[in-house]
Amino acid sequence: MKTRRDTHGTLRRIERGAPTEPGLRHRSHRGIFFLVVLAFAVGLCLSPASAQTTPSGDGLPQVNTDGWTSSAVCGECHQSIHAVWRHSLHANAWTNGVFQAAYRRAIDTYGAEDARECLTCHAPTVRHGGDYEVKQKVTAEGITCDFCHSVNAVDLDDPKERFRLTVGAAKYGPLRHAQSPAHKVVNSDLHKSSEFCAACHEYRTPEGLLVLGTYSEWKASVYAKRGTQCQDCHMPLVPGRVVGLGIKKDTPNEVNWHDVSGSHDIDRVRAAVKLELVGYEWLGERVWVYVKVTNEGSGHCFPTGLPMHRAVLEVTLREGTRVIDQREIPFEVVMLDKAGRPLRREHEVLVQAARVRSDTRIKPKEARTVDISFRDIKATKLAVTATLNYEYTTETLVPGEKEGEERVEPVTMKFLIATSQSTMRQLGR
Repeated sequence: MKTRRDTHGTLRRIERGAPTEPGLRHRSHRGIFFLVVLAFAVGLCLSPASAQTTPSGDGLPQVNTDGWTSSAVCGECHQSIHAVWRHSLHANAWTNGVFQAAYRRAIDTYGAEDARECLTCHAPTVRHGGDYEVKQKVTAEGITCDFCHSVNAVDLDDPKERFRLTVGAAKYGPLRHAQSPAHKVVNSDLHKSSEFCAACHEYRTPEGLLVLGTYSEWKASVYAKRGTQCQDCHMPLVPGRVVGLGIKKDTPNEVNWHDVSGSHDIDRVRAAVKLELVGYEWLGERVWVYVKVTNEGSGHCFPTGLPMHRAVLEVTLREGTRVIDQREIPFEVVMLDKAGRPLRREHEVLVQAARVRSDTRIKPKEARTVDISFRDIKATKLAVTATLNYEYTTETLVPGEKEGEERVEPVTMKFLIATSQSTMRQLGR
């Protein structure tokens, strides 16, 4: 027996092997569908689904009662939500260059059949309908409106299919007592729960190694203990209308911010981490510098995600404008394959990771003081600078020289998170 959480947030016991919604067959390389995305892409030109549709009211958009409804249809009523969502990483989960590069690497390495599993989170409407060739526009919409609002339960213990879906006329969401003239509305406490996000943001390899543990990091934190969910930070309520005035006037005056920002929002990252130069010692030709880094505003490790995401603390000693010495201290997780080789590509980590060599990331609410030593320092005056950078090393798909040609290129993104500096003098002088 095991448990799953349904749309009302209730944990229910279910039999192993019990029938579920149509899903995907489990394969040994299932892990590659969790490829992490950091780059933006051009928004898609969306159009309503062309499958069987029925009018839901005079002058109202047509909701597809037999399959997926395009986000363009949703946007006819939910204008403000759609306007924000369509420029989000979720909306561009299929189209962005970083994912496309990793997806092509997965196809080349593991074959097209296994690489299809990437789509179950980056184009998740394939879970119902099987459009693995991405011929339908709704599939290319990435993590589209109708997918999330067709989820009625998640089962984090099911290796084959974590989502339970009801695709059609009913839409599941967190608003109580909501009614719509265009479709059925089902209240869902699940949509306010971190378990909803965990279905794509938590993954163990078939051998049991946790390689994507954002949900587990949150669950072990003080945030989970006090009831702060993923959505509280990543989908905050802001002033706005859920539905346009022309459709419905009695609608809440607050709306969830559907850009679901994460590490690509550098201002959010900067607000979550604090850097302090807390002291130094300078005795003869030896210098010790003490720097404190605090993860004060993130409900998971800093940084979270796969090993491509890392933070690096750089401590530099200068005499005037001349650099005397420099040290780098990474905050990262390093994963190895069975041969002991470090893995630095998304598709490799999610399939080939065999063990964790080290994990120096900073846990939620952890304040870590790092001491850095320098030898053979010959100077009379010194200045010390501590800089914290967020780095993401990956690949992206870019246009080639010829029309219609594309190629994969390496790319490293580096963002300044925080900096602190101070002058120094030798003790005893």
